[in-house]
Formats: sequence, structure tokens, C-alpha cells
Amino acid sequence: MAKRYELIADDLRQQIGTGTIESDARLPTETALSSQYRVGLPTVRQALSVLQAEGLIEKRHGRGNFVRRSRQQLEYANDRNLPEADSTRRHEPTAGSDTDVTVSCCELGATDELASRLGVPVGTRLLEFTYRSQRVEDDAPYSIVRSYMVRAMVAEATMAPVSDRSPWGDAYREWFTGTGIELDHVVERLTARPPSADEALALGIAPGVSVVAIQRTSVDTRGVVVETADLLLSGDRVAAVYTTPVIRARQLC
Repeated sequence: MAKRYELIADDLRQQIGTGTIESDARLPTETALSSQYRVGLPTVRQALSVLQAEGLIEKRHGRGNFVRRSRQQLEYANDRNLPEADSTRRHEPTAGSDTDVTVSCCELGATDELASRLGVPVGTRLLEFTYRSQRVEDDAPYSIVRSYMVRAMVAEATMAPVSDRSPWGDAYREWFTGTGIELDHVVERLTARPPSADEALALGIAPGVSVVAIQRTSVDTRGVVVETADLLLSGDRVAAVYTTPVIRARQLC
């Protein structure tokens, strides 16, 4: 049998879902909800905590509980890594009238972790490209990508402006083409986890919303790691979609 706070949470969730309580609207006070549902304040607070953990409402200091503004969900799809003939879908959003991709670049020495991932000595000079992608109607970015490459490897590459490129930091593939580097495969390791305090602040994430963290490793035809990246995606605005080609029996003959 459902507990009282669960029933209250269900009722409020339904009202939010149907629009009875509109996006960005303030919920009744805890005292008013206590009177409405004929329960004590601790029960009301439990119900509100459930909705906060689900990312449906947020508590604004000194103002009360508000319905979070709905945010359009985007798809991060791996089918862009497949040959064009095999890729039947393209979910890759690009900068345009509704998306702003801010790109910055700096040079740094490889840390122990980055040196291990790239297979280079600690201290090797790297380029770090940071991509922050945000829809114009949102108040925080939906993704932050940090891409790392060995500086000497891309020294001859023509790095065109990337403000109109993919928010996933894929421009390096075109740069490598100009230097004769051909990618062989890309490995992506995906985890879902609670955000750190800094990550939650940077992505505007409410309590209870997870992040999707992807570690990308790009390997060329020589077996050399030519790029590694850390992608941080807001769990309430980005879904990771993976397509795996199936080898048919006739292809094996």
C-alpha cells in the first residue's frame, strides 16, 4: 500500500504533467499543502523531496517550491561515427538559431591521467578545446565537452572556426584529414552518476538529476590515440542513443 507522501507526490506529479500546475509556477506553501491533504508538514516535505529528486520541482531560497521549466531533450547518438552508408539517422544538433556553442582553447601539459589516456609522457604539450552548448531558451548549458589532442600532432592542421560545429567537439576529425591522419575507431565509455557541486552549478542541474559522463578515445589506423575527450551531459536534457550495425549471415559468406 502506498504511503501518504507517495500519494501526495503522485497527485502533484500528475498535475504538473497535465499542466494543471504550469511550468515555472509556484506550488502552494507547505502549510497550505498540509491543510489540503490533511497531513503533517513532515509528510508534505517528504512528498516534495521526491519531486525535487525527480527534477520536477526546485526549491528557491526564500520563495518556495517551483515547477521546473520543461527543457527539450536532445539526443547524443553514436551513429555519426558510422560510415555514411550505414548511418540511417543523424541526431547531431548544430549551432543555429536555437543553439549556441561557445568554444575556447588553451595549451597545457599532460597530467598523469591525460598522459595515460593519450599514451604520451607526462608534461607533453596538449591542446584543450572546451565546448559549452546551450539552447537559447535555457538558462544553462546542456553539455560541456573537453577535448584533448597532442599539440605537435595537430600543428599543421587547418583549424577552421568551430562555432558552427557539433556541440560534441567533433571538429578534430576534419582537422586530421588535412594532415593525413585517418581515424580507425572511436571508443566511448558511458557512465551515469550524480554530479559534483561544480558540475551541478555549471549545468544548472536540480538536486536528484544525474549527469551522463562519456569518456571518448579516438584511435587512428596506426593504432595511435589521437584524441581523448570528456563529455558531460545533463541527464534531464540529453539522452544517449547507440546504434550497433548487425552483420547479416549473408555478409559472412
